[in-house]
Amino acid sequence: MGSPLHRIAKLTITAAFAVLTACASTHGKSTSEAEPSTGAGQAPVTIEFKGVAGQSSETRYYSNSRTLTYEASQLTRDRQEGVDFTVVTRVNSYDPKEKILIYQSKTVRKDGAVALHDLAFPELKEEIDYIQRATGEILKAGEFPKDGLFYVPSLPMPREPVKVGDTWAMSHVWYSAGEGIPLKLEVIGILKDIVPCEKSKCADIELSGGVALVAVPDMPGAKFSSRIWGRLLFSLDRGDIIWSEVRSQEDMGVLKDRTVVSSCMVSETKLAAAYKTKFSCDAKEQDIQAVPKL
Repeated sequence: MGSPLHRIAKLTITAAFAVLTACASTHGKSTSEAEPSTGAGQAPVTIEFKGVAGQSSETRYYSNSRTLTYEASQLTRDRQEGVDFTVVTRVNSYDPKEKILIYQSKTVRKDGAVALHDLAFPELKEEIDYIQRATGEILKAGEFPKDGLFYVPSLPMPREPVKVGDTWAMSHVWYSAGEGIPLKLEVIGILKDIVPCEKSKCADIELSGGVALVAVPDMPGAKFSSRIWGRLLFSLDRGDIIWSEVRSQEDMGVLKDRTVVSSCMVSETKLAAAYKTKFSCDAKEQDIQAVPKL
């Protein structure tokens, strides 16, 4: 039940060099125009995390990033890094009354040198215990600090039933590891459609937002901008993300010295004998791939 948003959070921390739950979050709902939808006219749906004791799932992730460094407006470094890994999650218990989910996640395969803790995932063969509310709020993530990356919520979750076209918001503040810089993630979710998936139904959710510095540095010419966008399928029966693609871009620096980080991450939970997602993405691209039929 990990999240592409953790990847975005980490990239922001790394590139910002100094500049993505028991969280202070705000949630709301409004109405926006939606594309023609098979879910139009349906009754509102409840989107929340849940599970069945003993249930296991296998999710594969592919992450890619590109960092461009400029000095005196001249490109001095172009670095790319990627990682492909698989996480197995096992549900220990779910209390439908208290809406508390207890589960364990373990990384069973990894191809790439990126440190998975930097993305808020277990390292290879490591197992982490989680306690989480149905709303996505993380109450416990192993022994990691509660004001850190592991407590960034998986995705914005509506606090009431929603229908196609509805939007809701999430805001979460955490502190970067090492520097202790306070950062604020703000993301909007839009229910684009209700689509068939896994012989049932999935919520097709669009994400948009960014990361901001809580305290703007007192530095002439300082600049920091962030953009996050993506799409995901959330199984209404399973109560979890079964496919996602999230992209981001951060641009930061002082005067003519700047760093631009572009990233992408795709994931799919294995529901059949084989995955259906193309596990690759180009960090330079802006478009999200078509939502797959699962």
